[in-house]
Amino acid sequence: MTYGVQQKTREPQTPKHSRVIQYLSLCCVMLCSTPAFAASWFDSWFAEQEPLQVSVDDAFINVYSGPGRGYPIFYVVEREEIITLLKSRTEWIKIKTKRGLVGWIKRDDMQFTLSLDGSKPDFPDSKQADYLVDRFEMGAAYGDFAGADSLSMNLGYRFTKNLSAELRYAENTGQFSDSQIVAAGILFQPFPDLRASPFFSVGGGKIKTFPSSTLVQTEDREDDLLQASLGAYIHITGRFFLRVEYTNHYIMTSRNTNEEVNEWKVGFNVFF
Repeated sequence: MTYGVQQKTREPQTPKHSRVIQYLSLCCVMLCSTPAFAASWFDSWFAEQEPLQVSVDDAFINVYSGPGRGYPIFYVVEREEIITLLKSRTEWIKIKTKRGLVGWIKRDDMQFTLSLDGSKPDFPDSKQADYLVDRFEMGAAYGDFAGADSLSMNLGYRFTKNLSAELRYAENTGQFSDSQIVAAGILFQPFPDLRASPFFSVGGGKIKTFPSSTLVQTEDREDDLLQASLGAYIHITGRFFLRVEYTNHYIMTSRNTNEEVNEWKVGFNVFF
């Protein structure tokens, strides 16, 4: 049974021929061959990002009780005083002083601060700053699943700015069969600060296939599958992103042969 428009004769395959398995095996070999590098790499993925600390490089900066000019100024941080940047909200930044006072400063006042090493602080652009601290992600996408039309949805949770977990659901509609996919995966985003930020992910789940009623006595079936994906988030505005993705599905059927299906899709995602 095929998943696209045309039926093709498939040669018998074994797991060792799967590009998914080859890819995962190669990653494991590379990491195991350099255990020190692997430990450092995984530590950086799973570690929570430390709050940025800066020192005041001006006579003073006003601290407001809330993120807006309508809130009163209740404190002033003076030159060389160290403050911790907690989070961003549009044009305002929540801070904590060394005395433990918590308040808000205007984003424009960041120009009057220095990193602890004396350099200008590398703070995210206001249009992306909120997204970098949001935990949840939701999106929808349309694409091609080996010739079938694919409509999918995803819901994700971000553990750190680099590492997320996802639940995925997809409906694929083809000429000879329809299918549904329910899967979960882990997504790695090495450069989340970039406007076009690449990612890769691995996961697995179930695929249920419904052959066309015009086919003779063909039963519905349910199989396990593995997924390996490459893609990119492209920032549009605020918390909204265009997400483009290529996925290789390795379907472990109950028959003598397994199957591989390639999928391309594009969609929109929002972080909240």
